[in-house]
Amino acid sequence: MWLFLLLCPGLLPVAPVVRADAAPVAARTVTLSATRHPVTATLFPAAGDGKRPAVILLHGRQGLAPFAASYRRQAEALAEAGMDAYLLTYYDAEDLARANAPDPAARQALFRERAAAWAGLVRDVAGDILAGALSSGRVGLLGFSQGGFLAAGVAGTDPRIAALVVYYGGVPSVFRDAVRHLPPLLELHGDADAVVAPAEGKALIDLARACGGQATMRVFPGAGHGFSGEDAGKAQMMTVDFLRRHLLQTAD
Repeated sequence: MWLFLLLCPGLLPVAPVVRADAAPVAARTVTLSATRHPVTATLFPAAGDGKRPAVILLHGRQGLAPFAASYRRQAEALAEAGMDAYLLTYYDAEDLARANAPDPAARQALFRERAAAWAGLVRDVAGDILAGALSSGRVGLLGFSQGGFLAAGVAGTDPRIAALVVYYGGVPSVFRDAVRHLPPLLELHGDADAVVAPAEGKALIDLARACGGQATMRVFPGAGHGFSGEDAGKAQMMTVDFLRRHLLQTAD
């Protein structure tokens, strides 16, 4: 069933159980194959030697650095819940410079011009992860803002993507005509977002529905573009719960 809901306590998922004595996630740098060049990512591995699913995290327009602590918390929570989390940048040096250029027109043109190349890189990374010895054969995408648009474009054109979470994103116009399906989708948005209007998130929900997929949209009253405090904690709980249900269900 498709839901477009205002957040209330009765709708919150159950938080994943993490042992109080659990060791911190030991993140490490890994190199993954991509068509144009190898990609360096930070891997937050799930505990144990068994096969498990993976989640690729895709940053927003400003890159990883400005919100590194938030991305890291998301990745650690996923690893603690039994999923390998890969935090990577799809930017090269020129992309990063353009993303932070003072000219708004240059920033706006960046996604339009580079989205296809970035999507190819993410697909390559997903394939490399799925080919790994510890892969359960399931991989999801978690994208934030611009990264949410990119994640939606990749998930809509690559059937290997088994689950999708989008924070304050929408339908990527450069991929719209190519989208034929979307995996189970969770879209999280603030109703006071002045950067990406909630209507854009609803349009993504509608597109997924038109493709026959499952989708849920959670709207945070009063939240803008980006969550903080209690909203950030609730959103992370929802994200982990959703990805556990859709990625761990067939893991060995």
